[in-house]
Amino acid sequence: MSNMTNLNSSLAYEILLYLNQFYLGMFFVCEVAMGILKAINVPYPENTLLTEAGIFFALCLTEVLRIFLGRRGNLASRKIPVFFSVLLTIPSAVGVCYFLIYQTYILRLEYIWCAVMLIFHGLEIIFAVFFMLTVCKNHQYS
Repeated sequence: MSNMTNLNSSLAYEILLYLNQFYLGMFFVCEVAMGILKAINVPYPENTLLTEAGIFFALCLTEVLRIFLGRRGNLASRKIPVFFSVLLTIPSAVGVCYFLIYQTYILRLEYIWCAVMLIFHGLEIIFAVFFMLTVCKNHQYS
């Protein structure tokens, strides 16, 4: 029964990471397009646009690394990469919250994109922790 639980949490976690991989690509393209649209049509205070662009690219790099470590650890049934993936979720979620709350100009569509990203983060943390608990569990052999 324990092996089935490990398989279920591993599969669910892998599916979430796989979907988030594609969502991150869509999120990146849409945010860049929205950033260009806002840069052309809305006046930004000095250096604010560059600051937000830097935060955005740092967020994307963190997300790519987080997804890579999560998938690598999950496929190899290793808890250390998954643990670092969970740790990287914190700065990634903070970056998404920045774009959700503190960005200079926020469009309604960005609220939806950021909310979906935070839902992915929450679900991935839950399944990653469950996966790590099942991998770390002591196996008793009869």
